[in-house]
Amino acid sequence: MSLATSGGIGGMGGGAGAGGLSMAHSAHAMAQPMQANVPPPSAEIPAGMAPPSNLAALGADIVDKSQQLSLKQVRDLSEMPIVAIDLYSTEPVVASVPPKPKDPAAEDVKASVLGKMKDKIFLKSTEAAHKTLRKWLSKSKGYDDLRSDVFASPDDTSAVVIENPELWLGLRRLEDGPAYLKKMVTHVDDTDSLAIAEEAAQGVGVSLANGTLDGSVPQGDDFDRVVCKVRLHESKKALTILPEEILQLILNQAQYYVARKNGATGDNKDGEDVDDITSYPCAIAVPAPYCNDQSVEALLDATGNTGVVFQRSVCALAGALVPSVNKEKPNLLLVHLQKVLQERQKEFQKEQIQNPDATFDDSILLLMAGMTKDTAECTAIQISSKQESMFSCLYGNFQVMCSVSYRHENPESILEKCVTELFEALDTIAPEADAPFGIISFGTGAEQKTVQTKWEKLKKGLEDWEQVPHFFTKADCVATGTGILGAVSHGRLSTIVQIPGKKRPKTQLGIQVQNVAPVAVGVTMNYHGGAKDRWTPVKTIFDFDRRVPAGPYGIELSAAECTLHREGKASELSEEAFVKAIKDREAAKHIPEREKAALDLRVQVVQKFTRDGSWTKIGDVMSPLTVVEKDESKTACEKITLELGLGISGLITNALVGDRASVVQATKSARISAIQWYLGIGFAILFFGGFLVKSYWEEHVFERDTRRLLAYYKHVVPGSMSDGDLQNARYLVWKYRYKKQKLWKNLEKKYGEPVLEEHEWSDEDGADEKADGDDHHDLDGGDTESGDTKDEPDL
Repeated sequence: MSLATSGGIGGMGGGAGAGGLSMAHSAHAMAQPMQANVPPPSAEIPAGMAPPSNLAALGADIVDKSQQLSLKQVRDLSEMPIVAIDLYSTEPVVASVPPKPKDPAAEDVKASVLGKMKDKIFLKSTEAAHKTLRKWLSKSKGYDDLRSDVFASPDDTSAVVIENPELWLGLRRLEDGPAYLKKMVTHVDDTDSLAIAEEAAQGVGVSLANGTLDGSVPQGDDFDRVVCKVRLHESKKALTILPEEILQLILNQAQYYVARKNGATGDNKDGEDVDDITSYPCAIAVPAPYCNDQSVEALLDATGNTGVVFQRSVCALAGALVPSVNKEKPNLLLVHLQKVLQERQKEFQKEQIQNPDATFDDSILLLMAGMTKDTAECTAIQISSKQESMFSCLYGNFQVMCSVSYRHENPESILEKCVTELFEALDTIAPEADAPFGIISFGTGAEQKTVQTKWEKLKKGLEDWEQVPHFFTKADCVATGTGILGAVSHGRLSTIVQIPGKKRPKTQLGIQVQNVAPVAVGVTMNYHGGAKDRWTPVKTIFDFDRRVPAGPYGIELSAAECTLHREGKASELSEEAFVKAIKDREAAKHIPEREKAALDLRVQVVQKFTRDGSWTKIGDVMSPLTVVEKDESKTACEKITLELGLGISGLITNALVGDRASVVQATKSARISAIQWYLGIGFAILFFGGFLVKSYWEEHVFERDTRRLLAYYKHVVPGSMSDGDLQNARYLVWKYRYKKQKLWKNLEKKYGEPVLEEHEWSDEDGADEKADGDDHHDLDGGDTESGDTKDEPDL
């Protein structure tokens, strides 16, 4: 951030909007699962076919779910223009997109450029300005008050100038910022202000200091912020302003000029209320190194959480693919791409003769190269799905392959490094890919000339890239592309497609972008209560060029495992032995060790902004295995899962998943579960075993009684029909299975002989028996004791 206390170059006047923001860093809930795959292929409705009249309503609720916008926000903002800003550019440019048309199918939404703006705020050095600015911070004053009482003319040499607040967004401490940022903190009059100090000593001016979100004393935690100390009058104390609040003023001035273009400023009697102007949604292009959790979170806070953020190189490509309205000066990039597709079409027709099942590949790989005040970035993007019917979205699919970017006070000096590393990364990620069909530079004219010069020298040593042509773009290319992508996210640019196999057509976003991670995310752990020298090496969870959105990625944490790490035994054991050791540590005798290990566990999420950069802490140190009770006592947990996710703009989401049972409770639960398991096994054995025993015994008794009955017939009535009749015997035993005594009693009564067991008969008993003349006797009337003699079988 450059800070000055006197006049500067003039720019777009005007200023602030709504009051101060509440900008506390919070742990985000899991937003969404990874959506890295390409949507299913779809065919457009033929050009000659008019879509049904109700198709316009199909896109009413379409919204880009990869952005932090809800459907309700999209609907509420549909009648407002979108303010698109190339914020980080050396010469920031503003563009706008009109409100959503009533019939999107009939009207073509386009982004229009307003012009350049200054990333400076000029403030009057008066007591009245101080009071009004203080009330704006407390939300009791609005934009109109700032315009009349606070904002000064660029020609005012006494004005306090605040510049480039976006470079300090989200920074926690001054010492954490790059050294060159401190050099960018300048002033015009050395007697008026200090360059960097904790407090401005005397006089009107601006300084940077270490502060907090609520103005308290910095504690060295995630609540700390770099703040601006703005002093507008010598008799007043300096006002503490966050960089995102200053950025809000810059965004408000862009919103004001968009509103003025649309005739909706407070200058018009029939115009909208001035405060509504500051509600206009913003779309902002952000260089890859600034697509990190801290910067993007602060940036979204500055937009009132209704803004959308895009990677700057993707915005540049969207703007570069917009056709020229002047037919005499066509878009040379589109002309080149058209030739490429025509040549590929001819080759495809030849191939189709030999292989009728061949499919046409319309994907084209392009390189993007650009610079800002302090960044240089190169990105490889593959475009496909050409759609002739959409002026602003000629290609419907952007697939980012890889991106290399760095921060430096002299970005020109690292541009060559970016291109070289992009070549190596692309060769690793897509080794079979063809050479790019062109390199596109974006930014100011001077910056693009630098890119051309570097490229002409570099491409000679990059194997088959020597013939890759270079294409220039307009200085407002990024702002135009940002407006187009903003319109896509807000559902104002969509297309109707017919999916094969479906009766009804489907509405989808005009451009579907598949991004890769511009940053890396990792975790580091400390098993010794946060001792400074006991942190483990960073474990990378999401690396550069990872397809995003990514996650959730689960990290399982357990107290038993922590005990092994505390003792230094984890690295000495094999995987199998390590798992066994964890199981052994879960026993009840190790409860004190597990409680100590759980309470001492610390986890820190970190993020790397550039490939050669260092890891930066994101958020406060976490104690995931510790639960703080209402009485502030701490309870150790047995197990928990930390889930991490990464969004397209570098925002990190995290969540703790699990029941967070205490170590003692988990041990008791495990013991109870074990007892219940064994009891269940025992019950199952007894239950099913009882059935088996019962079945075996019944079968044994049945066979025994059958043999007993056959033996009785053999010895009492030998030679009769019942003698040796196994089926009849089995039937009688089954029939009398619940009243065996009745069967034996009836037999004894009929034949006059008692029914003995099979082994009680002797061989002599059968020889003395005489056959009875009547082999069959009806015993239905012979039993007067039971009273139930019907359907009795013959004995």
